[in-house]
Amino acid sequence: MSGGNEFEYPSYVTFIKSVYGTSVKSWQALDSKFKNPSEWWNMMLKYGQLTLTDFILVVFLAALWTFLRSFLTKTVFKPIVRMSDLKCREALKAPESAWKLLFYLTAWSYSAYLLFFTEYNFFHDPASCFYDWNVNNKVPKQIYIAYVTQFSFYIHSIYATLYVDVWRKDSIVMLVHHIVTSLLIGFSYTFKYTNVGMLVLFLHDCTDIVLEMTKLTVYYKTKGGRWKTIGDFLSTVGFICFGMTWFLFRLYWFPLKALYSAGHLSYVLNPETLIFYHLFNGLLWTLLIMNIYWFSIILVTGYKVITGQMKEVKDSREYEEDENGRKLNNKTRKKLQ
Repeated sequence: MSGGNEFEYPSYVTFIKSVYGTSVKSWQALDSKFKNPSEWWNMMLKYGQLTLTDFILVVFLAALWTFLRSFLTKTVFKPIVRMSDLKCREALKAPESAWKLLFYLTAWSYSAYLLFFTEYNFFHDPASCFYDWNVNNKVPKQIYIAYVTQFSFYIHSIYATLYVDVWRKDSIVMLVHHIVTSLLIGFSYTFKYTNVGMLVLFLHDCTDIVLEMTKLTVYYKTKGGRWKTIGDFLSTVGFICFGMTWFLFRLYWFPLKALYSAGHLSYVLNPETLIFYHLFNGLLWTLLIMNIYWFSIILVTGYKVITGQMKEVKDSREYEEDENGRKLNNKTRKKLQ
């Protein structure tokens, strides 16, 4: 099946009704044996197409990201931080943001290239994610490159959250996010949900770019003087852009394009062949819930700034520390040495 009709955005109410109705209908139509979790393993073995080569490549790249981050931190990011003469706590966090900014900017640029400059029209026509869908379809090389890159990066990110990154108030949620995202990427590759997966990756990486850029301006304004004046302005603009892009990409386009496509259009187009529909959509909804949670933090921060409870834009996820970062644990402090 193919098509070229312009996508019509559903309202939030229509989106919820459509996805809920399709979910119930598909569950009722499902053979009883496929509702048994013990049968899922047999289905995974039967239909899953994750090869040993794929596994080795992902593990290798995850190790490569860890090495590359360490190398760039020591040879590029930390020297820049030292020359910038940032305070201890900002100096600890700036290399982390610089690394993430570099990766997300590169990954998102590649996703944007695929969705806007190739034949993959998933953004403008989300239904096309499931045209002629089949679990035995081969993943195109261009999408495969994006998938192994992102999958390996999130495996690296699980390790980094636990042992490399500065620990924050939402680090547990961030860890859950990385695990869910890894499951989503691995699952969608194995069972050929890669088209909608590309759309999901594109809609999430953009906000991370704005976040890390804004965090860097916050760190640099602590230098004082003209840096504070410029940093105040840039961090305020960055925070506003961050909130706007978060809502647009993760709370508007993500549910009304990606979730609507995966939860409703996928079954409409492939009622007889779709497998693991409920499991895949369950992971996507978990991602949406976390997006709503983080957006609530954005709103709380904005409210505190507007009402004067917070004098300037700062990362409210951070633990309170003194100027010398004495509340940072010893393992984290050693990263600056």
